[in-house]
Amino acid sequence: MRGGAHVVVFAPIPGDAHVLRDVLREEGVALHLCFEASAFYDALDDRALAAVITEEGLAHCAPAELEAVLRRQDEWSDLPVLALAGGDAGGIDTDRFARLAGIGNVTLLIRPTSRRMLSMALRAALRARRLQFAVRDHWRDLENAVMERTESLEHAVQERRRAEQALAESRRLESLGRLTGGIAHDFNNLLQVISGGETLVRLFLGGQLDDRTTRALDGVARAAAHGAALTQQLLAYARRQPLAAIVIDLRAHLHASSDLLLRTVGPRARLHLRVARDVWPVLADPAQLDAALLNIIGNARDAMPDGGTLAFCARNWTLPDHGLPEAEGLDGDFVCLTLTDDGEGMSEDTAHQAFEPFFTTKPVGKGTGLGLSQVYGFAIQSQGLAFIRREDVGTTIGMLLPRAAAPVAEPAPMAEASDARLQGMRILCVEDDPAVAETTAALLEGLGARVRVVDGADAALEADLDAFDVVLSDVMMPGSMDGIGLARRLARDRPGLPVVLISGYMVDPARLQDLAVRFVRKPFALREIAAALLDSVQEARSQ
Repeated sequence: MRGGAHVVVFAPIPGDAHVLRDVLREEGVALHLCFEASAFYDALDDRALAAVITEEGLAHCAPAELEAVLRRQDEWSDLPVLALAGGDAGGIDTDRFARLAGIGNVTLLIRPTSRRMLSMALRAALRARRLQFAVRDHWRDLENAVMERTESLEHAVQERRRAEQALAESRRLESLGRLTGGIAHDFNNLLQVISGGETLVRLFLGGQLDDRTTRALDGVARAAAHGAALTQQLLAYARRQPLAAIVIDLRAHLHASSDLLLRTVGPRARLHLRVARDVWPVLADPAQLDAALLNIIGNARDAMPDGGTLAFCARNWTLPDHGLPEAEGLDGDFVCLTLTDDGEGMSEDTAHQAFEPFFTTKPVGKGTGLGLSQVYGFAIQSQGLAFIRREDVGTTIGMLLPRAAAPVAEPAPMAEASDARLQGMRILCVEDDPAVAETTAALLEGLGARVRVVDGADAALEADLDAFDVVLSDVMMPGSMDGIGLARRLARDRPGLPVVLISGYMVDPARLQDLAVRFVRKPFALREIAAALLDSVQEARSQ
């Protein structure tokens, strides 16, 4: 038998085998009887409780082979061997027995011996072997425990490394965000002077503009608008611009934007839209959402210079969900927008850097490297996430936007565009940049307003505020408080005095959320700032 544990017996003489069978039966132990040395060697495995070999069996064994078999045991194993020798004393102390005793756990019994003595020797061997099995099982339990603990520690180390890498990446991106945000702030002030100067020239010359001057001014206006778009992308990445977040019906919004999206795709590519019928409304800035979608589509289109297929998908996700590993760390209801192309794909290094501002793999003049950085910044500032997934063919770029808690509101009626002038309006302009202050004052005075300029919030509070209809203030200013601090002070001390804030950069846009003020981004157009001033004054007077 070879099924369970047993005692292996190598006894060529049948009488010995019968005696041993009877003794083992009394002990309740199975016997495995071998008739050849090779079978005896094979039977000396982990199922063997003990080995019994007679002197005749030992004579059939090659000492080197038997030694090799016994030395192959596991570290926990020391198989008990009972050797039955003849009663001739001269034949007992042979080289064979001496060598056997030297390599194994051997007990030598002299025949003839009583059944009781044989039983006692077998019991001692079996007890020792069972203790070895207990040690083996305990050892294995310890090994398993150590292995599990090691795996747990390795997992913890890997998680810590991932967390440290994520933290380092977050700090690196945050540093880049601060840098790009600061650059955008200064650049927006320059653009405000340029675009304001272009508008002033048109106002001053009026009907005296010739075609050549008009073309030059149009070029200035286009360049300023392009620069403004670039700074908006920088600020989106830096998450330093206030978002006009509203509840958006994605199906309706994507349908309304479909013509613009298709024009961006171009004639060589095909765009397939798959929007779930029950897709949730999202809370986001619609203008920034459109910009993000256009940037994603433009990036995918450029990855397929010979044409291809773009698959756009919008579906609901409740996180966390193992089906979307990129969303690790988010919790709650989100809508996932993904665009998959079948283009050239991204290398691992490219995908790692693709969201960084100014990073591009396109030739000089073919891209600014700000498209995907805007996507990243918009998604993060919207309390969502942006991700890149490398596919077997092509690339998937996705955004997760939070589900809106409120229902979709009815669209407000569009206000009629007005060329109304600011005749007689008294404006306190708070601006620390002299060039921006001068240009802004000239523009507003060109519409009939009376403007006084101060260079900070402290100077504004020292002015006679009764002499003004509205305060127009920059946000980022030196002094004891910035523009938002000034707006809060005026809301507390002068609640009837309206405030319009202008800025191209904010350290913490969330500070605007509970303020009843108009906000206008720099660089602003004349009609835009005029409308904000008129609306704020009219609203204050109606209360």
